[in-house]
Amino acid sequence: MKSPILAVAIKTALPWLIVTTLGGCALNEPHHTSPGTENACRLDPGSDSCRKSYYQEFSSHDVAFAEFSERGNAFNDEAVDDVLKRIGDKARTSGVVVLVFIHGWKHSACEEDANVRSFKHVLQAMGDMLSGHFSGNALGDRRLIGLYVGWRGANITVPVVENVTFWDRKAVAEELGSGGITRLLLDLDSTTAQDAKNVLVVIGHSFGGAIVVRALADVFTERVTNKGADHRARIFGDGVLVLNPAIEANQALPFVEAAIKNPYAAAQLPMFISISSDADAATHRAFPLGQTIGLWNWRQAELRRNHYYDRRHPDDRIPLNERHLDSTTVGNFAPFLTHRLRATSEGDEPSFSLTACDTAPQDCEPMGWTTLSGQPTIGPLPPHYPLYFIKTDESVMTGHNDVFNAKVRSFVFTVVDDVVRRTLKDDKRIPTADQPPIIADRARFTTRMKDIWRKMPADVGQ
Repeated sequence: MKSPILAVAIKTALPWLIVTTLGGCALNEPHHTSPGTENACRLDPGSDSCRKSYYQEFSSHDVAFAEFSERGNAFNDEAVDDVLKRIGDKARTSGVVVLVFIHGWKHSACEEDANVRSFKHVLQAMGDMLSGHFSGNALGDRRLIGLYVGWRGANITVPVVENVTFWDRKAVAEELGSGGITRLLLDLDSTTAQDAKNVLVVIGHSFGGAIVVRALADVFTERVTNKGADHRARIFGDGVLVLNPAIEANQALPFVEAAIKNPYAAAQLPMFISISSDADAATHRAFPLGQTIGLWNWRQAELRRNHYYDRRHPDDRIPLNERHLDSTTVGNFAPFLTHRLRATSEGDEPSFSLTACDTAPQDCEPMGWTTLSGQPTIGPLPPHYPLYFIKTDESVMTGHNDVFNAKVRSFVFTVVDDVVRRTLKDDKRIPTADQPPIIADRARFTTRMKDIWRKMPADVGQ
């Protein structure tokens, strides 16, 4: 028999919970519905005409929006086609540097969203740096375009209550990664690939990283499997980065296992870069807990692999447990890790280091809520392996959402900077496309990252 006090409490609290929960629901509709006009954002960035536009042109860059339903369909295919057409027109004339960002959990494409604001600040800073950094050469005519891919990452915005949406939003992210976003990315790849002067970089954060992995996993598998005669695997666009990705390692296993089969050319460019922080409680603790609860009735197996072993006992093969693959994110799964990124203080500025896990395995041991132990790894990795799984700590990223700070932006810009330099074949000071990527030279990469950090504007809001 129910306690009278409990019954009264439920009767009183339930209507409040329903009202506040429904009241905090994010709208399941696009936030940007107008094609906009050429001068609306140049003249008045705060105007409704600018803010409601899905293609916003500012003085130094453009910001475009592509918004998708929870089933992975574009809300308005004409709007997405228009965005692609505008990017294509500029790609064929002046050339473009396209930076795609797919947001994560609890965010949307609303103009007031913290990710939207930060993305716009980053583009402004990147536009200023690109024009200054490459003034006087071919980049001066290229257009920087940021494409923000929006989805209903927050279906409930009530504090605390919103945390119970983990399983629901994860399922939606996986749906999105199997839907129209794949086509959008493929269309962008095709559009920008028509001329070498164009640059395309795709970035996903949190569940946005999950969308990226789901959308491109089969593409990665095909491209590392069918390398050319020159032993180069064709990368997607000019690089794909995921920041604190919230997707289980099992989703990346097929393209990781395909990638370790054969060697690559010395000039092989990075196909996939993942950066995850030890300070990210969401992927180190909340994700394993959520996966353990969500998959409690699944039957997981131990897989036998001749390329899976403990670095301390390289001759002994160990079973690859699906339980670990399911409960650990791509960026935290120790057997995938390739590097450790750190920043140390040197007076008023940081000094960066990028260390290979093979040379410092103690830096790449399992962390977070996992029963995986030791120094497990997949390999040995072939020469010039194109997948980079990088772990960092609070010296670079202080938490799950700390992905717009100057150090992270410096890392991303260093990758983009290298890609851009490779397309400037008219400048003899620039490395040619036949030379190894800068990230393969850890000392050179961190030196340039520090130089870029010095030029990077102050941190933007999160």
